[in-house]
Amino acid sequence: MKISILTPSFNQGKYIDRCIQSVLNQNYPDAEHIVIDGGSTDNTTDVLKKYKHLIWVSEKDEGQADALNKGLKMATGDIIGWINSDDYYEENIFSDVISHFTHTDTRWILGNITFCYPEQGVERIEKSPEITLSKLLCDPDIVRQQGAFFKRSVLDEVGAWNKDMHMVMDYELWVRLSKKHPPKMIDRNYAYFLWHAEQKSSAKNTITQIREIDAILNRNGAALNSRLRHIYVKGLYIIKSAVKGILIKASVIDKSYSNIPISVGKKK
Repeated sequence: MKISILTPSFNQGKYIDRCIQSVLNQNYPDAEHIVIDGGSTDNTTDVLKKYKHLIWVSEKDEGQADALNKGLKMATGDIIGWINSDDYYEENIFSDVISHFTHTDTRWILGNITFCYPEQGVERIEKSPEITLSKLLCDPDIVRQQGAFFKRSVLDEVGAWNKDMHMVMDYELWVRLSKKHPPKMIDRNYAYFLWHAEQKSSAKNTITQIREIDAILNRNGAALNSRLRHIYVKGLYIIKSAVKGILIKASVIDKSYSNIPISVGKKK
């Protein structure tokens, strides 16, 4: 089986080289890497031009979900992975990934991921929470997208990514998938999720995320207490972020924690 890796990208030239290398550093020969760049103005395209094996395009799009759907149309693989340009894969996992799809009833799989805080010198491996429809509707924050791989056929079956979703296209897809096919959980580290100060983070984006998730919960009949809990948790996050911003401006907290939890601390 062939595996296609999709990487949506925008102005991540500082990180995308490691992402590309992580796809190259695999023990599986039948793989392709498709980068869908949203018209970056940094050095991203210079990096992409270095790699002759890449399939890539750089043009304006309608958001990350739109980019992923573009990439899916370009893909020729039986298995689809999605890794963002500032994240990267564990070495030599593709053979293991493919082995789990030899069972005909396996439609998608989910491995563990490692949270990386390079500015603090900390890495934290986390086992991906079990995914079912009921668990997703109770807690939208259990999504660990970097460790997921899908049969191309199941993405075609459910309609792939919804481009009306600008912040939670992964969560919305997982809800639709879980209605039909729960994932096979794999207890192995598959990917690294990079937390860094340059990540896109703002109160506006969090409010958009709240609205999108609440619409999904409402549409799928989630209990009112689950919807209110999510709004409360995200609202609290906005308040904490505002306070942290004030403390950073006052030099009480180092600016490297702009988009990183204070609780991470520095490695001793």
